[in-house]
Amino acid sequence: MTTKEYDIRYERSAFLLLSLGFGLVGLDRWIISPLFPSMMKELGLDYQDLGNIIGVLGLAWGCSSLLMGGLSDRLGRRKVLVGSIVFFSVCSLLTGMVGGLVSLLLVRVVMGVTEGAFSPTAVAATAEASRPERRGLNMGIQQSTFALFGVGLGPDRVTRA
Repeated sequence: MTTKEYDIRYERSAFLLLSLGFGLVGLDRWIISPLFPSMMKELGLDYQDLGNIIGVLGLAWGCSSLLMGGLSDRLGRRKVLVGSIVFFSVCSLLTGMVGGLVSLLLVRVVMGVTEGAFSPTAVAATAEASRPERRGLNMGIQQSTFALFGVGLGPDRVTRA
């Protein structure tokens, strides 16, 4: 494609929405840790349980990224992105409604699968939507939102509440 074939408005909209989505993934990933003391008390968890909660999400995310990145190449980015955002949002809601360790672990596994589906697909979609001269900048900003939202907005806000 030449520069004239790129739709600047589409590029900006896609970049903004995908960056926001990736930031929300980061926020979810980091916001749970400051909640651990309350979760330990309410759900009767110990430190090993907390490590498992973090671990299952990370393992599910990694495995899902490997599989879903390729699947989004075949099925189309939009289907994977929309599906992952919907299920990610439901899992986020369910995380606050669980009544015990097993249900929390199951929800976090599903959340890891959906976040793992979103991440490589969002990066690829941003690369496709971006003009070649803006691709690196757009992808860099998008990937920075994980930490900016996750660490910048997450734990500090919860610990002050």
